[in-house]
Amino acid sequence: MISYHFGNYGFIKQEKMKQLPITLYDMGIEHRCMESYSFDNTNRPAYDGYLLQYTFQGYGIFEADGNPILMKQGMGFFCKIPENSKYYLPNSHYPVEYQTKGWDFFYIHFDGSAADAFYEAVKEISGSVFSLEPTAPPIRLFLRLFETCERYGTLDLYEGSEFLYRFLSRLLRELEAPSLDETGLVHQARTYIREHFRTLESLREVADFCQVSHEHLTRRFKKETGQSPLQYLTKLRIEHALFLLLNTTDSIETIAISCGFQNGNYFAKVFRKFLQCSPEEYRRRNTGQSS
Repeated sequence: MISYHFGNYGFIKQEKMKQLPITLYDMGIEHRCMESYSFDNTNRPAYDGYLLQYTFQGYGIFEADGNPILMKQGMGFFCKIPENSKYYLPNSHYPVEYQTKGWDFFYIHFDGSAADAFYEAVKEISGSVFSLEPTAPPIRLFLRLFETCERYGTLDLYEGSEFLYRFLSRLLRELEAPSLDETGLVHQARTYIREHFRTLESLREVADFCQVSHEHLTRRFKKETGQSPLQYLTKLRIEHALFLLLNTTDSIETIAISCGFQNGNYFAKVFRKFLQCSPEEYRRRNTGQSS
């Protein structure tokens, strides 16, 4: 069980940038129980932007487009204000346990042009309601920032914006590929691929090293990392190619071979899928060099 304290913090914009891509307005950890606690997001004057709320303990209700959802431990909602949604404590339509338990949650209220992209991405993956383990990286990140506020009462310049970008990025990562405790098998496979990606001829080599079948390794790797061993390998190779393109004058063919690709033509084809441009275009755009 994680530990937390209650409290709310609001922030005055001090940054010199006129329009920050993302701005933290206020945040806090609250306990609500047997009281008048209900907010209708269709009409909240002077309270707009985005609200993300996550349940530590107890029960609450989030209702979107007339569909009420019981918010339990580990569940959160992400809404845009104004919109056709509301949130409130369980009423007489719910069991007494839900009404008397109370609702412990944290909330983050923010806005900015970058916030909309995160909101749409999260909504596409999970809808307005998501689930996360209390020990998931985004939750730990929030609690660390809350501790900073408890200690100092405020945040440094740009600290709120930096936190929001990291928090929302980690939230997306968790929703796309939850950070399960990686087994020894997958850790062993990832390490082997990192150390041998330049020379690997087949992923069966990795499976043989781990003493499992290729099919079993692929299943476990995909379940625990959200990507297949081949996708992981290809990403490593392309990222090493980016380093070589930016820091050497090696030919495309030489870079392809040194990254583990069969030839320059195949490398260029895979590269274009990742970057939507050729290796030559990428080098020229970022360094001014011609291959």
